[in-house]
Amino acid sequence: MVNSSFFALLGLSSFVMASCSKNCTWDTISPSRALTWCSCYDGFFCAKLDVPLDYQNPTLGRASVPLIKLPANTTSPLGPYQGMVLINPGGPGGSGVDEVQNNGVAYYQSVTGDNWDIIGFEPRGIYRSEPNINCSATTHMSQTAKMNSRFVPDVADDFFTNYIQAGIQLGERCQEAVGGKGDAGPHMSTTTNARDMMSIVDAFTETIDGERAAKPSHLLNYFGYSYGTFLGQVFASMFPDRVGNMVLDGVLSLDLPLGENLTSITTPADGVISSFFVYCYEVGPSQCSFYTGSSALDIFNRFNQSFVQLDAQKAKIENWANATDLEAALLTMKTALYYSVASPVSTFSILSEAMVTLEQALIFQQLPTWTEQIATVIGDPTAAGEANAELRLGTLCTDQSNRWYNKTLQDLGPAIEHLREVSIVGEIVAKSMLGCIGWSIEATEVFSGPFGGDTATPILFVGNTYDPISPVSNALAASPNYKNAQVVTVDATGHTSRVTGNACQRAKVNAYFQASQLPGADSYCGLEAGPFGITLNGTLESIINQAGLSRLVQ
Repeated sequence: MVNSSFFALLGLSSFVMASCSKNCTWDTISPSRALTWCSCYDGFFCAKLDVPLDYQNPTLGRASVPLIKLPANTTSPLGPYQGMVLINPGGPGGSGVDEVQNNGVAYYQSVTGDNWDIIGFEPRGIYRSEPNINCSATTHMSQTAKMNSRFVPDVADDFFTNYIQAGIQLGERCQEAVGGKGDAGPHMSTTTNARDMMSIVDAFTETIDGERAAKPSHLLNYFGYSYGTFLGQVFASMFPDRVGNMVLDGVLSLDLPLGENLTSITTPADGVISSFFVYCYEVGPSQCSFYTGSSALDIFNRFNQSFVQLDAQKAKIENWANATDLEAALLTMKTALYYSVASPVSTFSILSEAMVTLEQALIFQQLPTWTEQIATVIGDPTAAGEANAELRLGTLCTDQSNRWYNKTLQDLGPAIEHLREVSIVGEIVAKSMLGCIGWSIEATEVFSGPFGGDTATPILFVGNTYDPISPVSNALAASPNYKNAQVVTVDATGHTSRVTGNACQRAKVNAYFQASQLPGADSYCGLEAGPFGITLNGTLESIINQAGLSRLVQ
């Protein structure tokens, strides 16, 4: 983390220094309708922006939006100060404040250029924002839904039922605690967050930083990942004339946040799983402990011999003595696979070890021990392990106008079955929506389209070919809705290009933020170093097909 003395050496503007005579903490900052920064947390600057609780009813009350700024380098070799870039790391429910503190220097400024301020904000209701939606503290699952009670749900039925029951319990608690007009619950929609971003921009234009910025200060410059791409599209559709440099990376299909269906995600997940066997074969046994045989297909077959033994359905029907252990292991393995496909570069070596130890656990009949060990890495995969689900559900469910509320498992049956068909880990994804069955709090305002517009600045979309949640096909579908928008296609695995470390993609995003340069015909970024540090030759699709693993890709 960069410390405050570093910024002192850079010679921050007298305005900034004058307004930061002492360090502050979130507890000591008073909300203000002006954007007033104070020095905080070793080299950052903090503020709380006072905004209407309900933009449609400004007299209802006020809300506080916490912001944190990683300031630009005032002697940047890249040139004059450009302005501010707002970021959203995804979710919904992700903390923009934590994201900038943890990754502002290492990632965002290294991509945008250090002549930009990088600013994170807390979306409505979460963490440091006020009012807050913390309503799960007194909500407890029954003992039968906790892993330490030795109960593990059947992926085919109990898994979903317990997530639904947990959602109902949480929904009832939150409705009572934060569901009133003056509470956080009705004001967490993406639409309200988009209006908050407009308030931040408007406040920025009134500051000295806004006046000295090289880019028009009345335009929103924005970097959004995953759910953040939906927030960006809502803003761009509501306020197209206020769009500055906007990068949307890992574009969600609009079907998901609007609740139309669950089946537009996970389709590339099996391709990412297939790539594990390819990368494992290429790197060899010195770095991939699950290596075997003379091909990637041999490694897959080794895995499949273990995987098919986790037949929880058959074990339950035939009343096997180890049925509960098999159910636990199946859920844990599928969850581990799902987490791995989101960030292969950082997790494939761990996945390799998990496969080796699963094989041994089956041989020596030690599945309970294996399940507990893997759960220490991935967390409790049951409903009991999802802490603070209201941070996600408060936005996710209200954005859908509560269309999943009071549905049943039978209502979701076709969608769950389709998820199983598109990926061997597809059913795990369904849990993200099951909580909405119990969420009754309705948003005061929800924008549901039309999406698109003649934006003041063309939007740059970015997508990976094998993103298990938001493949580049989503970006290609969205871009024609916005005037002159373009797409950077990255041939890589994982959720968003951020996890790939692709230098080509970073260079194109940097050129866009620095000079508003779009890639044009040069919009494709080929394979670079991936998991285990291996660079494969060709395209992922052709490599997977040549390895004989295309049958995993639906």
